[in-house]
Amino acid sequence: MKAALILVGTELLNGGMLDTNSLYIAEELNKYGIEIEFKITVRDFMDEILKTIDYAKKNVDLVIMSGGLGPTIDDITKEAIGKYLNKPLIVEDNELAELKEKFKKANINFIKINVKEVEKPQGAVSFKNDVGMAPAIYIDGIAAFPGVPRELYNMFPKFISWYSKEKKLLKDGIYIKDILTFGMAESLLDESIREFFTEDGIYYEFLVKNYGILIRLQSTESNKNKVEKIVEKIYNKIGVYIFGEDEDRLEKKVVQMVTDLGMNISTAESCTGGMIASRLVDVPGVSSVLKEGVVTYSNEAKIKRLGVKKETLEKYGAVSEETVREMVLGLDSDIAIATTGIAGPDGGTQEKPVGLVYIGIRVKDKVYVERKIFNGSRNKVRERAMLQSLFSLIKILKKGESNE
Repeated sequence: MKAALILVGTELLNGGMLDTNSLYIAEELNKYGIEIEFKITVRDFMDEILKTIDYAKKNVDLVIMSGGLGPTIDDITKEAIGKYLNKPLIVEDNELAELKEKFKKANINFIKINVKEVEKPQGAVSFKNDVGMAPAIYIDGIAAFPGVPRELYNMFPKFISWYSKEKKLLKDGIYIKDILTFGMAESLLDESIREFFTEDGIYYEFLVKNYGILIRLQSTESNKNKVEKIVEKIYNKIGVYIFGEDEDRLEKKVVQMVTDLGMNISTAESCTGGMIASRLVDVPGVSSVLKEGVVTYSNEAKIKRLGVKKETLEKYGAVSEETVREMVLGLDSDIAIATTGIAGPDGGTQEKPVGLVYIGIRVKDKVYVERKIFNGSRNKVRERAMLQSLFSLIKILKKGESNE
């Protein structure tokens, strides 16, 4: 089955807004074997939207639209769908009542223009919006969703589940297994695992995320055991680069492992400026293991807060193995992470180039130090240092578990 995406919004074309919805939609459709043939971004102009709908309808089975479902004058997606299909816009009493109740709970005045949020072409099916106002709709091969990402994420799974049943897309259920890796290039991953995929009906792909590279294995429920056997082979081949599966993330894995060990953790950050602690704080329940996070950016702070020796800083510099060792030793917790580096864009030398980062990790009395050079912008260097710190801790803790 073929699908097309129509992203509605002038702000998507003038640089005012970045499209992330199409990435999410593509991943979700992939689970149901629906291929996106093309996507088009269009301004909030009626004639342009109508032309785009017409082109899409003539070329694919399913048209998915995002944006233009709000109450303002430029929100004309549902009106365009109605015009194209020659269907009047209607309002169902129960949906209007539900919308008014949402406004009441949010302590927002409901005005006449807000009725527009529940207008829809006659005959359209609605999908409840649990996190926003306007529901999504579907009619005659066209689905429309709000442009707000969290609202799309809330309603799209409801829609695609309903649609797959209506169209009987799945004779056998889809089985997906995600393996999460860090520290190995996509090309090397492919070279390492392609030999395991010799049977028809079992596929794999790589998805580059901001936390690493995800290997997605996909087949049918009837092939689940075969997929799991391939997963086992992948672990045996590249297990050192794997940190989790499915909904795992680096920070979640760290918190889980520290919790399971009955330990606590602290961070002392220079170049990462609190990014590691911030990621850990994103995890619910982290308060039971996170003792403290300090940003010791200046030499004075490293000396005063962590007990780094002045002589160490003078002899080796703030960006050094010796300094980061003393930084982790200055934290009073079972596990400690410290970073110090040159994020750039200035400040580098031939001996210590921009992108140089030292990562220190202490588990009880044992200290580990890594020297890394990261490429990219200042923020990219800091982000990579943060991710590497978390991954390195996971590897160390895994190794410790295997030695017990």
